[in-house]
Amino acid sequence: MQRFLRAVAVLTAALLLVLCLPSCQDKTLAGRSFYFPLDAEPRQLDPQVSTDRSSMTVAAALFEGLTRLDENGKAVPAAAQWTVSEDRMTYTFTLRESQWSNGEPVTADDFLFGMQRAVQPSTRSSLASQLFDIVGAEDINEGRAELSSLGIRVQDDRTLIITLREPNDAFPERVASTPFMPCNRAFFESTGGKYGLEKDYVLTNGPFMLSRWSHGEYLVIKKHEGYHDHESILPAAVRYVIGQVEDPVTSLAEGNLDAAEISPSQVEAAREENLQLVPLEDTISYLWMNNTAKGLKKEETRRALREALQWDALTALIGEAGYTVATGYTAPAAVLHGGEPYRTEANGLVPETVGGGTVTAAQAQQHLAEGMAAEGLTTLPKMTLLCADDEFSQNLARYILQSWQKNLGLYFTMEALPEAELETRVRVGNYELALCASQAEGLTALETLGEYASSSTHNLARFSDADYDVLYESARTGDTTREKLERLEAALQEACPCVPLFFKTRYFALAEEVSGMVIRPFGGGAFGAEIDFRGAGKPE
Repeated sequence: MQRFLRAVAVLTAALLLVLCLPSCQDKTLAGRSFYFPLDAEPRQLDPQVSTDRSSMTVAAALFEGLTRLDENGKAVPAAAQWTVSEDRMTYTFTLRESQWSNGEPVTADDFLFGMQRAVQPSTRSSLASQLFDIVGAEDINEGRAELSSLGIRVQDDRTLIITLREPNDAFPERVASTPFMPCNRAFFESTGGKYGLEKDYVLTNGPFMLSRWSHGEYLVIKKHEGYHDHESILPAAVRYVIGQVEDPVTSLAEGNLDAAEISPSQVEAAREENLQLVPLEDTISYLWMNNTAKGLKKEETRRALREALQWDALTALIGEAGYTVATGYTAPAAVLHGGEPYRTEANGLVPETVGGGTVTAAQAQQHLAEGMAAEGLTTLPKMTLLCADDEFSQNLARYILQSWQKNLGLYFTMEALPEAELETRVRVGNYELALCASQAEGLTALETLGEYASSSTHNLARFSDADYDVLYESARTGDTTREKLERLEAALQEACPCVPLFFKTRYFALAEEVSGMVIRPFGGGAFGAEIDFRGAGKPE
């Protein structure tokens, strides 16, 4: 745990280092161009429907919601200021004076239309559930109500009123995400179904506007002078280079990139080139169990598999690889509403295992028998444990299989796959057991734990439990306290949809002379902005 706390301290210091530089930088650092990589071509620059990382990354720079997230993940005014009613259910947003990239004023109706598009069944947006806090949104999306019942009202061109079903103090953070961003009604209708697919079919209201889009090669965005806060935006332009970068360290050192994710094995080379490093503790490697697979449907069986692990041996292997044993279902970078870290030394969870000395093999065997009986089985079906094809992952898989063989008498097979194929298999549910890392889709602990709710589209374990859903709704609405989240995580520990094994650190490297750039964990979460370069600068 002390190692974990040190890691959090390092992360905090690194982020503070990057964030403090803009206040110190000279004005001569403004007006420069920046270069960033995009792993893949954006599918479409439509905030109401885009879910791929590349599209969300670019859209977050081109569009702006009513709120945005600061470096701590807390909502701050963006396109609007807001007030909240006494019962905490009605939000009144007053828009700042700003322009679309074609010079037209941004109005409250633009935000209304964007949110209407997100919840309309015909849009088929997988992001619609993010708006279900709003009166009528879920019923409209499910086809049970007319669009006119949506709890959003335009009072005038600069005033938008949103009414919630029940209080949710995290709603301002939710509003920063992409499906809440505006869409110009007339422009959208003029595109004839091509909205967001080409430069000419993109109209934006954010700090940058799309200048060029050469498919498969690059996108260029430039500073939008009609943006309400354009004077605080330092970069003149940003070029996104599409495709995998073979050697990001060299590209950064030679000035061909200004920021890029690097692998742990490239960290030392980055230090030798005097690059700035930002570690992100936002990834957990899990033993995934497909909760819909025959033999894994009952929590007693899943707990038995966890309890039978020789954790002493696993801990040694994990430590030798330079990783930190996981202490729960949320990564260290996950925060509470307001930016305070959720994970503390006091609320860390340690699973009961044979190797941990807290349960016996006989107890694990009893739980296995109970689980099989509850599912109507006399034996478990043969299963395959998937893992990545690197040496560490295969050794870890062998240790786990040996634990089950020794303590439960179970003989499962192992299949090693390329990492991309492994991740795809887990994501689509084509597996029984798998060792695979995962990064939550949100910045907060609530969003991480919400991925195990029955309604989640990122529920990799295919876990479904009515009691857990009730606890999640209680934590999600009203005051989302640390105590509520700890009860929610304890319920996960009991139900054991999967087993968190270890925390992994990702690294971003920044060019030596770049300042004022913020790197967010979890890929920026639902907000979609992993790199915030609004205040970034560099010398001539």
